[in-house]
Amino acid sequence: MRLRMKHLLFAVLIIISISGVLHANEIMTLEEVKPGMTGIGKTVFRGFQVENFPIEVIDILENQGLDSHLILIKVSGEKIDEIGGIAAGMSGSPIYIDGKLIGAIGYGWQFSDHHYALVTPIESMLKLLKENWTAEKESSQGLIKFTTPLYISGLTGRAFNRIADKFKSYGFDALPSGGIKESAGAPAKIEPGSAIAVQLVRGDINISSIGTLTYIDGDDILAFGHPFMNKGQSNYFLSRAYINGVIPSIQQPFKLGSPAEKLLGSIKVDSTTGIAGKLNQFPRIVPLSVSVSDQDREKEETVNVQIIQDEKLLTLLAINVALQAIDSTLDRIGKGTAWVKYTIMGNGLPGLSVESSNMYYSRSDIASLALADFYQLLDVITTNPFKKVDLIKLQLDVEVENIDKVALVQEAKVLNKVIKPGDTLVLEVTLHPYRQEPFTRKISFELPEDIQPGMASITINGGFTGQSYHLPSKEAEEADQELNQAIVEGYKDFQSILDDYLKQPRNNELVIQVYPGYPVAKVGSEIDTEDSEEKDTGSDTGGDTEKDSTVKKESKKEEEKQAQGVEDEKDKQKEKERQEKNEEEPEIKKTVATDYVLEGSLTLDINIEGSEGKSSKQEEKAI
Repeated sequence: MRLRMKHLLFAVLIIISISGVLHANEIMTLEEVKPGMTGIGKTVFRGFQVENFPIEVIDILENQGLDSHLILIKVSGEKIDEIGGIAAGMSGSPIYIDGKLIGAIGYGWQFSDHHYALVTPIESMLKLLKENWTAEKESSQGLIKFTTPLYISGLTGRAFNRIADKFKSYGFDALPSGGIKESAGAPAKIEPGSAIAVQLVRGDINISSIGTLTYIDGDDILAFGHPFMNKGQSNYFLSRAYINGVIPSIQQPFKLGSPAEKLLGSIKVDSTTGIAGKLNQFPRIVPLSVSVSDQDREKEETVNVQIIQDEKLLTLLAINVALQAIDSTLDRIGKGTAWVKYTIMGNGLPGLSVESSNMYYSRSDIASLALADFYQLLDVITTNPFKKVDLIKLQLDVEVENIDKVALVQEAKVLNKVIKPGDTLVLEVTLHPYRQEPFTRKISFELPEDIQPGMASITINGGFTGQSYHLPSKEAEEADQELNQAIVEGYKDFQSILDDYLKQPRNNELVIQVYPGYPVAKVGSEIDTEDSEEKDTGSDTGGDTEKDSTVKKESKKEEEKQAQGVEDEKDKQKEKERQEKNEEEPEIKKTVATDYVLEGSLTLDINIEGSEGKSSKQEEKAI
């Protein structure tokens, strides 16, 4: 008898459990909701536990933008009164009347009585599970979404401030928070009213926002009741959240919390009426590993994170994670020399990866400068208009030492006494390291056999000279589109952009380039013709000879001018065709690596003798 009662009790509990789940998803349409109705809301005030709070329907607000409606409610209860009303982080809290779901808390007003809020009807949210979302949609106008601050752990100082400034445009206030919280003590499954975290970065550094789960149907979930970033089709981490407590505030109370260690799935849709996602389906990610070594303090740190694969956010997030890794390791902002190596892997890159390295020197901020190339190349890859690149992995290795490994290109001279086409040119270049004695290097390279005789110029540049290296300002980041248009101007494919970028000289390289002069005028040129005509005065015109000669010369000049105009047009057309075919003359160029970041630029003039052994100046004199 006792065993039978146990079996009966177990069966009743199963029935109650099943009916509870079904009942939680039972819907009350907007037409059924009337002013004066009462019900409950569900949310987490502390830890992982879902609790109820009373609500009353005040009215229905119709046509709140794009044929959408909202439900005005008033909340109450001991917990609500204690915190001062609805808190940021309660967005998405499901609202029930007679056990039926009517929607989720989504919107409200700042500096008002926070016992009042607007509920997004569940019918509007359910559409997110059915529509094919490919673009951003417009947000509700004139209302403040009950979002939470952007919770950031692991970022401090300027890296934190840069992220905070950027996300203000999305309506977030950034707050420091704890790292990933262990899920010990959490219920086995989430339910409507559970606290969730939407994450952009996860790992040693976390960037997330916290809200409330509204609805579950199998692996489909709905939450927030308003947009997160309003990006339409999206790709965010979804995890459970732990709530430390609710902080009262005059502007609006807010939940203080952090993402839990267990990853639940991903958010696929981010729209005006809420966010939608899938449990057990995880987002596309880009792992980033940053290893930093401070040679002076013999300190090494490695930061590992996972970043969402979002072209508009990836570069910003990756660079500031890297900046934090360097700042934390050095524990200072100042001068130094850095050696940086980075690898970018992705489908769409040649050979699936790009590797590069460089050397940097800064008198004021080596950490920021050391990331310049990494930033610029990431930006080129993620924003190029020719080809989508799905990044797979990012690796950055940085060594920093508080030394002045920088030198000025101080002087240069050519050691050859006679220079002819095809000769080996020998240069002696003097480098002056910072606060050290100058030293010289001899550099040689061969001139082409077909180089034009005559005057030519040689430029000797330090690889760092003229480079505008810095992490971009807030204004520059906001103008990304215009900047990227300038970067790709004149290119016809992604490969050519990438090749040109990777061929840029390193900061520690001497760049030597020869620019040949123009051809020397030949005998029988326009000058000789005109001189001979001026001497030919004629003998049959009598007294009119001088006048007729002048007329002839003016007529001749006019004809020559017209002919020259035709030739100029032909030359312009040829130049245009050459540029279109990308048929540039090969560069006469050599780069030489050194142990110093090199600054400065010099120009030398040389004379290349003709094939007969005469110099071009002698040829000009003979002419």
